[in-house]
Amino acid sequence: MTDKMLIIKEAQKYLAKGQIDKAIAEWERLVNEAPDANAYNTIGDLYLRKGEKRSATDNFHKAANFFRAEGFSLKALALYKKIINIDPSDADSLAALGELSEAKGLITDAIKYYLSAADILSKDMKKDKFLHIYEKILALAPFNIPLRDKVAGLFLKEGLVSDAIREYLLIARLCDDREDLEQAKEYFSKVLDVHPDNKDALLGLSSVFEKTGDMEKAVRYAKKAVAAHPDNLESLERCARILGKIGAFDEALSCLSPAIELRPFDAEIRKLVGDIYLASGQRGKAWESYTSVVDAFVTDGKVQEAIDLAKGFRDIDPEGVGKLLLTLYRQNGDTEAVFAESLSIAEFLSGSGLRKEALSYYREALKIHPDDLQVKKRLAEQEIQMGIEGGAPDKERSSEDLLEDVEIFMNYGLFEDARAILEDLKTKEPDNADVHTRLKSVYLATEDREQAVTQCLILAELYGKTGEAEKREALLKEANEIRPGDPRLAEMVSPPGGEPAVAPDEFASSNFEDYSEEIAEAEFYGRQGLSQDALRIYQKLLNLFPDNEELRKKVASLQGDTLEPPLVGEGAAVDADEEFQFEEFTLPESDTLEAIESSEPQFDSDVLDIFTEFKKGLEKELEEEDFETHYNLGIAYKEMELLDDAIKEFQLSRKDHKYYVRSLVMLGICYMDKGLFPLAIDSFKTALAGIETRGDSYWGAKYDLGSAYEKNGNVQEAFAIFSEVYGWDSNFREVTEKLNRLKTIVGKAELPSPVKEKKDRVSYL
Repeated sequence: MTDKMLIIKEAQKYLAKGQIDKAIAEWERLVNEAPDANAYNTIGDLYLRKGEKRSATDNFHKAANFFRAEGFSLKALALYKKIINIDPSDADSLAALGELSEAKGLITDAIKYYLSAADILSKDMKKDKFLHIYEKILALAPFNIPLRDKVAGLFLKEGLVSDAIREYLLIARLCDDREDLEQAKEYFSKVLDVHPDNKDALLGLSSVFEKTGDMEKAVRYAKKAVAAHPDNLESLERCARILGKIGAFDEALSCLSPAIELRPFDAEIRKLVGDIYLASGQRGKAWESYTSVVDAFVTDGKVQEAIDLAKGFRDIDPEGVGKLLLTLYRQNGDTEAVFAESLSIAEFLSGSGLRKEALSYYREALKIHPDDLQVKKRLAEQEIQMGIEGGAPDKERSSEDLLEDVEIFMNYGLFEDARAILEDLKTKEPDNADVHTRLKSVYLATEDREQAVTQCLILAELYGKTGEAEKREALLKEANEIRPGDPRLAEMVSPPGGEPAVAPDEFASSNFEDYSEEIAEAEFYGRQGLSQDALRIYQKLLNLFPDNEELRKKVASLQGDTLEPPLVGEGAAVDADEEFQFEEFTLPESDTLEAIESSEPQFDSDVLDIFTEFKKGLEKELEEEDFETHYNLGIAYKEMELLDDAIKEFQLSRKDHKYYVRSLVMLGICYMDKGLFPLAIDSFKTALAGIETRGDSYWGAKYDLGSAYEKNGNVQEAFAIFSEVYGWDSNFREVTEKLNRLKTIVGKAELPSPVKEKKDRVSYL
């Protein structure tokens, strides 16, 4: 027997004698030597039996941390729920539940737990953790402006001014991006109400007023920013730029003087100076300022920006600017631009009488286009005038050279030019994968999806011939993503699963085998005494698979189970040759512990407002036709007891034939929970009319209809319905008990007699 097993056996002996402290000591000796999640869980159970809840939760935390680190997220989830059932104010467990729910894609649950944790941390004055939780909440809904507004208001209330300002600025910028300028003004102004000299708010308001055409206010706020932050480059640049726009050029240049002193070689500042000179008509001074900008652009690898800037100043210095452009075009690999610029310089030099200098530029142009007759003519004229004879033989360009041209054309958005070259190459080299790959890119860039798919299929065929199966599959998948309905793709590739518009529900598949993880989770909850959590999962699965007898037994067992399972080990022997099963340890008997029920977090009014805003944002993102997501959201809201929201979602999802009956049944259940029994009766009756076969689903809805009649006081109708169900299966749910309870009221002496029908079912005659 190993030392581990000896310790466990010793602990079991102490438990059998009721010596819990000594048993705990043995288990703690074990975890000191070899820390283990299941052992910590067992120690927690023993402390809980003693009534020492703090020590119990400490050990449950250790167990949960071990499970998370080892990748057993479902076990960790169960333990954190176990902790909050013992101590609902355990913020760390609530935050962990939020993280685990988020990882499972259950965003509504994640928000619920995060908000509850934040509420507790706020009351405990743990500001750092409080902020961290809200960062997680906002990350789940980054563009929900009302939600961010509520959070910012809560930050102010908590005295977290800088964090509130950060949120208001972010909201203002979101509004600005959406062209909601009035809202942007409002939120920038909220920042100034708290911090009147805030640079970002002052500059933001300047920008918004400029967009609305109120240049006076745009200048005023820019000057306020400079006055409050005289050494801030952003403020100085903004002020100079807006002054330049209204024609106050001297004032704008004066505003930039401190910026130039602070950053004499800053390209952006030099460019702004050049822009102001250019706007005032001083092109020479503008180019003087721009030359340093061009150098900076080249140094930073922004060659195209340097080209764009220099092109506008050929008239200032045709030769100098031309040679600069020629260098930049060469650096950028733009051969056509090199050709055009070489001709331009040659013509300028020739016109200036500098024929020898012009000659080299004509020759460079001819190297690029050897068959250009005009260049040949001009070159011949120059050579004759200079007494020189020469020429260049014509030659056909290679496909590699042509593909380089294609790259250049595509880089500059000249897709038609690129397409023309590639279409020609395609006929000459039909098996050239590079040609088809570039053609695919051209077609995608020009929104010609049908032709893009054609190129994908050609490439897939080429890779199939060469045995490159992975590339072939990737091309077929890409083709399906480009044009999912293309008939050419039928039976070639299955459509990829798309991401839902909102958080996915964990019960979305129609294949029972896909739910092994959920079943394992439910079983683990059951072993930990979290019967309500286990029941929730089994009931959800039963809604999806109403004919599954095993699920029905699980639900019935949990609904009828009022006692917590005993702690394994008390009075039990341990075989020395067998590995001890820690996972079998559960909570103590209910007479030594308060009955444990799975509790939902309760929010105060501020936090509830934030949750409401999150929910609104979630619903706004949904399309009305996304019936599956509406149904799943309805299930989530029903579990959270947000019945009105659940009803709204089920009313939407029932518009789809696939979810029609299920939605009506869920509507009936929601109406029952709200006490609206006549509405529940109507929903169940409509659902029954839509069920074509009389299987478990039909009789389940029938049973629910009977319950609705019973609750509504329609005793005769309830008795008749339950009699029908009893006739079908006298063991179905609690139908026998219901009939026994109702028979005296309706004056029946005995229950109806069931008669055997086909398939061992019974029917009332």
